[in-house]
Amino acid sequence: MIVTVLGGGNGAFATAADLALNGHRVRLWRRTGTELTAIRESGGITLIAEVGQDTGRLEAATANMDDALAGAEVIVVAVPATAHDDIGGALGKRLHGDHIVLFTPGTLGAYAVARDIARAGGTLPLAFAETGTLPYLARKTAPATVAVPVRAANLPIGVFPAWRTAEVVERLGALYPTLRPCVDVLDVALTNAGPVIHPPLVLLNAGAIDGGRFDIHAAGTTQSVRSLIDAVDAERLAARRGWGYPQPDYELATYYDEARAHEGLYGAGAKARLVASGLWSEVLTFEHRYVSEDAALGLALLESAARTIGAATPASGGLLRIFGVLLSRQLLGRGRALEHLGLGDFAVREIRALLYEGWGSAMWSRVIR
Repeated sequence: MIVTVLGGGNGAFATAADLALNGHRVRLWRRTGTELTAIRESGGITLIAEVGQDTGRLEAATANMDDALAGAEVIVVAVPATAHDDIGGALGKRLHGDHIVLFTPGTLGAYAVARDIARAGGTLPLAFAETGTLPYLARKTAPATVAVPVRAANLPIGVFPAWRTAEVVERLGALYPTLRPCVDVLDVALTNAGPVIHPPLVLLNAGAIDGGRFDIHAAGTTQSVRSLIDAVDAERLAARRGWGYPQPDYELATYYDEARAHEGLYGAGAKARLVASGLWSEVLTFEHRYVSEDAALGLALLESAARTIGAATPASGGLLRIFGVLLSRQLLGRGRALEHLGLGDFAVREIRALLYEGWGSAMWSRVIR
């Protein structure tokens, strides 16, 4: 399959290398061409995993999006959700009706980008899709090398419009065999562990983070921190029940408690491998995607989804208020909150219908006004 990977971070490198090693024709695009020099010189990206390392050979590494997209069947958008607006604006001029655009993960980006493209008069693809979590837990260790100590064992995916789910999942299964289809893109967005784990970890470890390099997943994960994570996760589960989404819910207990790890997103031993790698001992700030993406976008979505069905949101709402103070801006009801995406005036059943029907829905003209 011809795959274009958009992005230049940890996830994009892991995606490009892994898919190339699995026999796909991969092109990597990133905005700054000078940062691709090492990849061009080596011909690819070296992926380091538990079982060894190998180099995924790329067809191209380019800053020219037209060149990167030429002939592509699938476009993998492996950037933080904070970059979706810019990427969507560029894609809207270049998509055609056979493309599948996959966000890894999406945080409801499949819907948000489709809406933005339609509002700008751009061309929509066959479908947008998004995963509920990162397919790889990865860190770049050199200009053309990425370490991947953990991969998703169960990778939830949602499709917009949802009526295309079977077709899209069948095609994308060639890239990711562990895909687990969800009802729609809100269903999959509400499986995302990032907004549940990262905002509590960052906030409750702010003092240690201010001191320099620190691993929030090791020393930062104390029982008190877990209590807040569990409270946010309970609100996520309440939202899922209220919206009528089925199990599995991928409760955070399946990541933290090894007895249930096989049920989780990353499988048995995932947390131990992540901590043992030492790669997450790093310098963090409030500009990190743990805050700019997982709190300002993902947690805002979670809180609004729970609030929409009448669930109490003291944990997620409280976190958004505190981060709002720290960032000096309003987070509640912003970002990817449903009301901020044109969905605030719709009932749950109407939103579910819209996510199923997509741009063929009679409601589409209302949400793109």
